[in-house]
Amino acid sequence: MVKDVILCLQEAAAEIIFKPNSISNKLSECFISPPCGCANPGKELKCEDCPYLEACLSRIKLASEEW
Repeated sequence: MVKDVILCLQEAAAEIIFKPNSISNKLSECFISPPCGCANPGKELKCEDCPYLEACLSRIKLASEEW
């Protein structure tokens, strides 16, 4: 039983350590060559209407909230 508890703690620690890094990497991927043609996401007004950026950022936000 002690081995099970230790394994569970190791898995939880791995999730805490590695999950935030994967979210930040995915975040930067949203801004690389979006199909809407926005050259400077977050700096140009036309980028506000890009459905790809909105969907990508929303998906990441949901993933980070689940964590």
